[in-house]
Amino acid sequence: MANSTGKATSMAELMARQGSSFQVLTKGQIVEGTIKKLTSQEILMDIGAKGDALVIEYDKQNMENLLAFLKVGDKVKASVISPESEEGFPVLSLRRTLDDIIFAKFENISKKDEAFEVEILEATRGGYFAQTDEGIRGFMPTSQATEEDLVGKKVMVKILEFDRAKKRVVFSQKAVDFVTSPAAIGKYIKRGVAMDGVVSSVSPYGLYVVLNPEKDVKIEGFVHISEIAYEHVSDLASKYKIGDKIKAEVIEVDEGNRRVNLSIKKTLKDTFQDVREKYKVEDKVTGTVSDVKSRGVTVELPDGLKGMIPSDKVPSGTTYKVGDSVNCEVVDFDDRRRTITLSPILKAVPIGYR
Repeated sequence: MANSTGKATSMAELMARQGSSFQVLTKGQIVEGTIKKLTSQEILMDIGAKGDALVIEYDKQNMENLLAFLKVGDKVKASVISPESEEGFPVLSLRRTLDDIIFAKFENISKKDEAFEVEILEATRGGYFAQTDEGIRGFMPTSQATEEDLVGKKVMVKILEFDRAKKRVVFSQKAVDFVTSPAAIGKYIKRGVAMDGVVSSVSPYGLYVVLNPEKDVKIEGFVHISEIAYEHVSDLASKYKIGDKIKAEVIEVDEGNRRVNLSIKKTLKDTFQDVREKYKVEDKVTGTVSDVKSRGVTVELPDGLKGMIPSDKVPSGTTYKVGDSVNCEVVDFDDRRRTITLSPILKAVPIGYR
């Protein structure tokens, strides 16, 4: 409602009285304008109002990004924070425009598969929080790191994925050197094919391997400890070291970890397959005790196969120690444990035995 004195009391009323082409602003409205001034102290826009509109940005990182990505003369969209300040000019925010610019940049980088630098801010469960030069935080899973103790360091990464709606960005350090896209891996790797590789890391639960299906193409492979050999393996560090060359068969493309799961044992002959041809039930064998546990006694046979004397077949009062030679009889075959079930041959018939 107009003032009784006949004077306009607001910019909106003034523009309405003048019948000008100036738009009437409302809080939250998206307007388009041109950058007129762009400094660290002040950003002004021409949005068709009577005077210039002032862009307010309190976040230092966002202000630095605006100065880096925009220039005088650029036409951009802004959201109205206040249609009219106490000084009479509109106050705007370019936060949404800044998001558009940054995520468009990420999308372009992702499509081109380009590497860029991030700073590792902190370690968390399952990985690290990292930040780009633009102040965008992202997550890097431990499985995508090629080094340890990264906190505080700047490293080169590539984008694995990003979700603009959730402002979620996932980085990968491995992707800088390795092919990590499951679709791309599938072009070079075929299930069931045996490949040569080089051990890059030895962990208690498996081997990390570098595969080179083509020149300048590197794909990470992983051999779980259960896929090392048909026999039980407990200490990988004693069998493998970094730089060892191996041959392993491709089991599958692990899309979650963006690598290839491999099996060394599938390239080896399963010696237990011939066990029933070598041994028959009631055959007499001699072996050496290699392990003694509560569930039974493990016996190493001359041809490298293992036998097991279950605890319920150990004669009362008899004890065994590693290195003992023992005469046994074959009583069964345990395919799951890959052992021959044995029963010790008594050296003397106990008193009272019939």
